Amino acid sequence: MKITIVENEIYLAQSIQNNLSEKLNAKSEIFASYHEAMDSQADIFLINTNLKGNIKHLITAKKDKIIILLAPYVTYSTVMQPIEMGADDYLQKPFSIEELIRKINHLTQFYNMKEKLECFEDFINFIFKDMEMEIPKYSFPVFLKSSINKAVEKFIFEIAKKENATIKIIDLKKFKKENFKNKKYLYVCLNYEKVEDENILNFISKFKTIIILPKNYEKELNYIELNASTPNLLENDIFSIEEYIKLIINNYQYKFPDTELSKKLGISRKSLWEKRKKYGIFKQK
Repeated sequence: MKITIVENEIYLAQSIQNNLSEKLNAKSEIFASYHEAMDSQADIFLINTNLKGNIKHLITAKKDKIIILLAPYVTYSTVMQPIEMGADDYLQKPFSIEELIRKINHLTQFYNMKEKLECFEDFINFIFKDMEMEIPKYSFPVFLKSSINKAVEKFIFEIAKKENATIKIIDLKKFKKENFKNKKYLYVCLNYEKVEDENILNFISKFKTIIILPKNYEKELNYIELNASTPNLLENDIFSIEEYIKLIINNYQYKFPDTELSKKLGISRKSLWEKRKKYGIFKQK
């Protein structure tokens, strides 16, 4: 951890430097002006807001780093404006070194978690990059059914992004009301078919809830059935012959004429028409 201290009160700056070295094992450097600190490559900047010069250039240049303001007094120009420009937090002088260390630890943890979250999101986007799916209209609770596991996962991910919600998995066989505490969560519920309790359904309907149904679920229910188009569609799933035919019709009926599609499936055009009728698949002309 490397820390830059921008402070013209030399005794204060040296005291901060010594304490950070002793208590955080941090390497620190001291600059007496904003201009001198511009070339610093530190991870954290502690900046006196009452120095001569333009603090805006330094904060703008280092806003991707942790910036803590050391303010002799709190005004719009010394605190609020620098925070609007990209600073993270402030301490009003005089302050204790313990308070400074607490803020440094807190902001370091925050930035580490933020970086990890961005990496996870990039990775998930990479996993789904070849999958094309039209997200249908929905209202909670959503009953979801699909023969394609990856389609279910993408739907959940896209809805979580749209709702700005954190995903939480719930096994309804182990249902507890206290598991549903936060309306900011997107609750993904499993094993509803093994419970099917109206009292549970009425309770979880108050939240953002997606209920995953097994692909062979046949009871009367208003659910969303997903289809998707992706080159890797069959990579991790094993289907019955009927499921495979339904999948291929759904995803390729607009890419091939019926004559070629039926030939690829090894069935007649009449059989293809009958299967469309059976599966409720209607080809728009």
